[in-house]
Amino acid sequence: MSDERAGRRMGGAELEGVGEHKDEFASFHAPYRNAVITLIDKPSDDVPLMEMRIREGRRITVLELDSDTAENLAKTLQCWADKVQNKGA
Repeated sequence: MSDERAGRRMGGAELEGVGEHKDEFASFHAPYRNAVITLIDKPSDDVPLMEMRIREGRRITVLELDSDTAENLAKTLQCWADKVQNKGA
């Protein structure tokens, strides 16, 4: 069984088994507020997008991100995580 199917820890969130959606490539269970973040590839000939779904209870927020926005978001999140982790060191 692969790491993704078995579930594994990633940055404080639990990576769930993928496969709810055909093009789903990651699903994270965040420990606070019982949120689930799911990333879905939305291939397109025009503008390929990644759909990020954040589910908190009954509320679902859907963001469609292009590659530049996803890259900026990833860099920003990594900078924040590095800052928080180094603060305690």
